[in-house]
Amino acid sequence: MRVLLRAGAIALACCSAGVGAQSLPQIVAPSNIVPPAGVAFTGSDGKTYIAAPATPLPVAGKQESAALVNANAPAAAVTLYGGSYVLSQLCATYGSVALRYRAADGVTMTPLVTKIAADVVATVLQFGSGAVVDATVTGTAGCNVTLSRIP
Repeated sequence: MRVLLRAGAIALACCSAGVGAQSLPQIVAPSNIVPPAGVAFTGSDGKTYIAAPATPLPVAGKQESAALVNANAPAAAVTLYGGSYVLSQLCATYGSVALRYRAADGVTMTPLVTKIAADVVATVLQFGSGAVVDATVTGTAGCNVTLSRIP
């Protein structure tokens, strides 16, 4: 045990004796590498930004709203981010409004919810990431349908 302690003391003395006189070279990145200036993120406009007081990191949840029917004209199917959504629909004259999702076969649009009157309480729905949805209207007039993500 004494031999081990003595060897440790000698090693420590040897290492500390040359520290003051020793100078280490400065570490520099090669000329073709740009060191990072901070945390980068993609803004809502699709451009890349470096986090700074003028461009802080986005902290709010993903916001998304899809107009599935506008003035009784159904829009094309949309791909959702995923999560909780609120279905809002209002028509001047009701027939039926159907919210559909793309089935596992990748082609068939399957009805999920059908409305025949205005909602008294909001309809909250859960969708997986990348779900494809659309809406159809039958026998309606002046109908608008939106699906909004709850951040």
